[in-house]
Amino acid sequence: MTTFKQLCKKNSLIGALLFVCFVYSTQAFAEKISDIQVNGNQRVSETTIRSYLPLEPGDDFSTAVLDSTIDRLFSTSLFSNVDIVNNKGVVTITVTENPIINRVTVEGNDVLDTDILVSQLGIEPRRVYTKKVALDGMQKLLEIYQLSGRYGASVVPVVIELENNRIDLIFEVDEGPLIKITSVQFNGNERFSDRKLKQVISSRSQRWWAFLSSSDKYDENRLDYDSRLLRQFYLSRGYADINIKRARGGLLPDRSGFAISFVLEEGPLYQFDKIEIVSKIENINADELDTALTFVSGDRYDVRKLEESLLAITNRLGNLGYAFVNVSPTIATDPDNGLLNIKISVDPSRKNYVERIEIIDNSRTADFVIRREMQLVEGDAYNNLKLQQSIRNIRNLGFFRDVSVKSKPGSTPEQSVIEVGVEEQSTGNLAVGIGYSSIDQSSFSFGIDEKNFLGTGRAIGFSSVISSKKSDFDVSISEPFFLGRNLSASASVYQNKVKGTSVTIERRGFGVGFGFRAANSVYHNLTYNLAESETDTTDTTAASSTGEDGLKLLSSAVGYRLGIEKRDNRFDPTEGYFAEIAETYSGLGGNVTFLKSVVKGAYYVPISFERFVLGARAEAGVVNGLGENITQSNRFLLGGNKIRGFDGSGIGPRDSSSNAAVGGNQYYAGSFEIISDAGLNPDLGMRWTFYADYGSVWGTDYPTGVDGADDDSMRQSIGFGILWDTAIGPLSFYWADPISKQSYDALREFQFTIGTRL
Repeated sequence: MTTFKQLCKKNSLIGALLFVCFVYSTQAFAEKISDIQVNGNQRVSETTIRSYLPLEPGDDFSTAVLDSTIDRLFSTSLFSNVDIVNNKGVVTITVTENPIINRVTVEGNDVLDTDILVSQLGIEPRRVYTKKVALDGMQKLLEIYQLSGRYGASVVPVVIELENNRIDLIFEVDEGPLIKITSVQFNGNERFSDRKLKQVISSRSQRWWAFLSSSDKYDENRLDYDSRLLRQFYLSRGYADINIKRARGGLLPDRSGFAISFVLEEGPLYQFDKIEIVSKIENINADELDTALTFVSGDRYDVRKLEESLLAITNRLGNLGYAFVNVSPTIATDPDNGLLNIKISVDPSRKNYVERIEIIDNSRTADFVIRREMQLVEGDAYNNLKLQQSIRNIRNLGFFRDVSVKSKPGSTPEQSVIEVGVEEQSTGNLAVGIGYSSIDQSSFSFGIDEKNFLGTGRAIGFSSVISSKKSDFDVSISEPFFLGRNLSASASVYQNKVKGTSVTIERRGFGVGFGFRAANSVYHNLTYNLAESETDTTDTTAASSTGEDGLKLLSSAVGYRLGIEKRDNRFDPTEGYFAEIAETYSGLGGNVTFLKSVVKGAYYVPISFERFVLGARAEAGVVNGLGENITQSNRFLLGGNKIRGFDGSGIGPRDSSSNAAVGGNQYYAGSFEIISDAGLNPDLGMRWTFYADYGSVWGTDYPTGVDGADDDSMRQSIGFGILWDTAIGPLSFYWADPISKQSYDALREFQFTIGTRL
């Protein structure tokens, strides 16, 4: 047996041998570096390689230094291989450089364009190639094809070696079939059917007729959006405890399509029970805010009504000067009884004052044009109502596609910064034309119309048309803030001449106008027009008389217009109203005497949480000769935009022989409509409308030879339209069916316009 003493001697010998080996190896690897040599580099300079090295002559060469050097060089992605040899202090580093990418392309693709795919890869020529570059590119292409619904696509990167250590990188693609959603299922839904819930989400199962839709393409990110839509649907119908436990999509085993499933927990139906508002703002009583609530105890719970009420309370406080107030609800549910208690807390706040107003993104329109429409200036107490009025004023200029406003904290808690952002749009038109027609023969036209001249808010216009049959000349200018005051001024000069087969009509005149606004929404306009017209009859088949044949008429007329404008946008209103009355008296000299009166009004209201807009408009007018006969040029014409489905002057009295419109001394017109984008993708900028128009025009002081001279029967039409906001301006398409008309009316069942809505 080995004794303990012998064992100790044996272990001591082994330990001594290990110590000698350790000392020997340490001396071998801790040898001083006398020189460093670099081999194998072609493009990368030796100086660049040395800059990456963690060692230099005079350092100790060790295993740790060796590992660090290799890691440093590989981390540059410049080299595919690195070899380091130490020969008695001379360290030789031999590198193999990664190749340079000469060309990147995609092959085998038919559905997606090659240039688009290559641009999405982001791999530029002359870039250093590594395997990671190829693998990342392959993954990127697979993601692109999956977003296109092609989950069976495969991508293989292929490297073709060229001279001078260059390569072509080719991604060979097999696009595979287009895999769409084949089924959508719901589990746990007891209150609403699968059919109803399928209408709520954005994903759709494959339908043969919806070949232009992308909603049947499976997108994992869309499932999150669908879950939010389902949750909002239930919350707006009284189910405060709705829980979307799972939303999942899976590829069928035969890879023929995707199956989507949602697992729900609906919970009980709730009603509002106790409603309490707690205000922590001094001098603000909760009773003052109760009227802002859009729900009462006993109503079915609807999260949209709650959100609408919170916004109304915030706006109410903003009108009182509190710009930044935290209004938060606390909801307590009683599932057993289906009751829900709401406590709305209004946190402490101080009144705010406007520190400064910032105008941004107005690349063309001058700051002062926007600032003069603001109802607030620096130093004023913050007032949300005046801020909303300011936004409406800026929109009504018609210079901007969009107007937004943000209230930001100022340099102190009592101050706020108002940031007004605008998106400029085209405000001018230039038209030049040379043409020929069988009616006018050769013609030349030139026109300029600019509503925001040089960004100053001034409007100018000039137009001229010259042909063998007619000539028109018109110049106009308007200044919205004349002499720097709340006073608008305008002036125009015009002359035109039209040669018809039977008559020649020549007109010339000028007009001036002044206007101002009072109480912000009320406007007044005063105008004066002096016009001379002459009608010469050459040869006519007309059976009626215009009352102007061979006469030179001089009209000296003064007009006054008073109105109130409360629409959020007069070009495209969604809520609010306007009303206007206008009077024109001709008889201040000249030989034309009449009094013309016109009243107009419109009202718009959003419903169903602003998803739909209901609108109604109406107008009526009468012209009285004050003892004189009203000639044709001073009567009313009706049709076109005011009553869709009829020609521009297609309604009312017409010459029984020539069928030309002769107009009437009285008229009325109106419309009811509903506008919405429901069912359309909001990104399209499109809305639909259903409408019903009505009106009539009648009465003439020269009834001989006129059909329907005193026929005041109502004309009616119903129709459908598409409103489309595009880069070139708003487009409108209207289809109408005149359901009530007279045999002599002129119809136009389709209308297309570029510009503002009716």
